[in-house]
Amino acid sequence: MNQFFIQVSSFVRKEVSEILRQPRLVATLILGPFLILFIFGIGYNNSFRIMRTVMVIPEDSKIEQEIKDIASSLQGAVDLKGFVSTVEEGKQMLEDGEVDLVLVTPADPFGDIQAGNQSQMELIHNEIDPLEKVFVDTLERAYVEEVNRLVWVRTLDRAKQEAENVLARVEVTQDTATQLRRDLQSGDGEKAAEGIVTLVNDFNEINLALSSSLATFEGVASLSEEEAFGSPFQRLADAEKTVKELDAFDPNKDNYNQEVVLVSSLEQQLRLMDDFLSGLIDMNSRVLARPFSGKTEQLSQIEFGPIDFYVPGVISLLLQHIAITLAALSIVRERMGGSIELFRAAPVTSFQTLMGKTISFLLFGAVLALVLTLLVVLLLQVPMLGSWLWYLVVIIALLYTSLGMGFAISSISQTDSQAIQYSMIVLLASIFFSGFFIALHSLLTGVHVISWLLPTTYGTAMLQDVMLRGQPPDMILLAGLILFGLLLYTFAWWRLRRLMARE
Repeated sequence: MNQFFIQVSSFVRKEVSEILRQPRLVATLILGPFLILFIFGIGYNNSFRIMRTVMVIPEDSKIEQEIKDIASSLQGAVDLKGFVSTVEEGKQMLEDGEVDLVLVTPADPFGDIQAGNQSQMELIHNEIDPLEKVFVDTLERAYVEEVNRLVWVRTLDRAKQEAENVLARVEVTQDTATQLRRDLQSGDGEKAAEGIVTLVNDFNEINLALSSSLATFEGVASLSEEEAFGSPFQRLADAEKTVKELDAFDPNKDNYNQEVVLVSSLEQQLRLMDDFLSGLIDMNSRVLARPFSGKTEQLSQIEFGPIDFYVPGVISLLLQHIAITLAALSIVRERMGGSIELFRAAPVTSFQTLMGKTISFLLFGAVLALVLTLLVVLLLQVPMLGSWLWYLVVIIALLYTSLGMGFAISSISQTDSQAIQYSMIVLLASIFFSGFFIALHSLLTGVHVISWLLPTTYGTAMLQDVMLRGQPPDMILLAGLILFGLLLYTFAWWRLRRLMARE
């Protein structure tokens, strides 16, 4: 057993001394990634792009003034550079680089609507970046929504003006109904008959004017369970039914108790209409046009910036690449330098060789991870919400599996150039398929096979859980990463054993 540890430790001393003989390399590996993160953090402008925009208003436009009014409300969302009358002029400005966006407005939206079609607004751009294109598409939806909302606000403003006129008629009708009830209670049938005629005429005018106003506000009224804001159409129908019953009034009856009850009910319905209309008139048209707003809340109550989100991925990707590169070059250089021949003659096994190299590279990787993590946490203020112990477990598992992949690459490479090329292919695959650059859910299911063959895929997901969510790592991912490392080490050990046993 003592001999085993002595032989393993000899490889540890050998690899550590080789690394320490290159202080510039060590400093670069530690400070280089931190400086890149630091410059990215202070140089990233986390704000929406203000696109230079020109609006096309056709010469025969029937809404030119309305478009210009709407354009003034868009300042801040876009940088409006002016108006042109043809699409060709706008496209030419776009090709010349004078603007980023051309917004084409319809000439006759009402005519389009009459024909049963939506009136279309077109945004023309010259973006090739898919993310910028998504931004333009989002801007298009926001712009169309804003225009639709402004149209709806104008409709509501006009409906509120009509509601004010209806409210005045309702108040007059209320007085008529009150007087009618008094006449019925006093037994004056002739005067009551005249009052009913007046009441019927007044209500018919209210019914005609109120129906259009209620259609505008029905959606908002349906959100309330209060009696005054119940279904306005149902209330209007009940009042109309009451008025029809009163219209059949017989002035020669012995008593008018039934009519008094009907008029009292009508008074109550008119009071509710009065309250409903008064409440709607006092409401803000912009709020009525968009009664709901949205809000997002982060479960951890911590606002993460772009650098916070990318740090776990950068640490994972960096440690994987360093571990794979060191391990990939290790066995190849032993072969090219003739050390494998010495290993065959010496009392050392392939397992001891892998163990010694693994321990030395693990120590170096752990120190590198520690220094880099302290720099980003203390200087860049990246949050560490989870347990440092779990963080250490994930780092060790990531380094272990990455070294296994590096040794596997080294065992099948003939030259150091070939080993470096394989390592770069893994790095390139990691950027695109590990979730670092593109979220995993954006990849097709079959492509996920590539993702889960990369140690950094596991490392990034688990480090994000520990650092940014404050949760322990997913045990399935941790077990999968360790098992994947065992498979890689088994392959590397098998290949190295054949190399060292070769005659």
